[in-house]
Amino acid sequence: MNRDALVAVARAVFEAAGGTPIDPDYVLPADIPLELSGEAVRARLCVFTDNRGAEMVMRPDLTLPVAQREAARLGEAGASAKTYTYAARAFRLPAAPDDPFEFTQVGLERFGYGADPAADADLFALVHRAVEACGVQPKSIVTGDLAIFPAFIDALGLPGVTTDLLKRAFRQEGGVRAVLDAASRPLDTDVLAALEADDAEAALGAVLAARAIPLAGARSLAEIVDGLRARRAAIEAGGLPDAARTALLALRDVDCPLAEAPERLAALARAQGLPGAETALAAFALRVEKILALVPGARRTAAFRAGFGRRFTYYDGFVFEVLAEGLAPTQPVAAGGRYDGLIAGLSSGRVSATGIGGVVRPDRMVRVRRAGA
Repeated sequence: MNRDALVAVARAVFEAAGGTPIDPDYVLPADIPLELSGEAVRARLCVFTDNRGAEMVMRPDLTLPVAQREAARLGEAGASAKTYTYAARAFRLPAAPDDPFEFTQVGLERFGYGADPAADADLFALVHRAVEACGVQPKSIVTGDLAIFPAFIDALGLPGVTTDLLKRAFRQEGGVRAVLDAASRPLDTDVLAALEADDAEAALGAVLAARAIPLAGARSLAEIVDGLRARRAAIEAGGLPDAARTALLALRDVDCPLAEAPERLAALARAQGLPGAETALAAFALRVEKILALVPGARRTAAFRAGFGRRFTYYDGFVFEVLAEGLAPTQPVAAGGRYDGLIAGLSSGRVSATGIGGVVRPDRMVRVRRAGA
């Protein structure tokens, strides 16, 4: 099958699950994906300035513009559950030399339905079915749960400023390790002085320039200033106790078959004396049970990684990527997850709705099929 045939096959799977076809706006205000994308994606956005001088961006995925359309609909029509399907173009600078700049995503987004383990498992099974319908067998599946780490942090009973710092660090690749490494190390005098300056961004920029330290990733000076101020507040609140550090390091290192993950996480919570994490862990265990019942093969192919899932920061729960033979780990043939806070974020809290969705990449599946021919 060529790309168009694979698009048709995948779309048929999603349309059979119900939903309204949609092709949302190609262009978005740049602040939307800049705020909601992790550094790995932010550096790949296609940003430009329009004729009014406003910074805009080509849609980097379909979830963001579909959710933006849904937020507008909810504001006009009121709350009601809705499902959308699409086969539409997205635009990102390539993650690998053999990836295209412009590519089709075929997917499904559900808003306003129950946010429970059964709904997560159903979405996972649907995306898995679309991949197999295209004649591709998953080599491996990486899963995560962006609610687990915050649940452990809350259960530690740390001061609010420290809790907030750790949760924000978790959304950045390598952020938790950096916070843990720096937890007991005071900020340098020149950095502290820069944070107190009237123009803290300019002052910190001068400190970095004097040390010949370039800006890393896609973080702005404003974001770095905010992060350093949060770290200063956490240090002033007493820093990070050794027991909390041990617990978070152990959680960060969990990487195991999905079927083993519920017991691994429960054992870790028991060993660290964190009964406050029980609710999140019970929901996690039920989701795993339902996934393995719907997709028995996931017992062999699916893994759980505690630190996985920060490519787009609007995800706030279950996340997964499907990998196939012959492609790099940065080139999943399918992906999806839960983003219950996205509608509220896009509407500045005026409306809210649960959200979950998944997509497949026909262009990548063409390559997998050719390699296996």
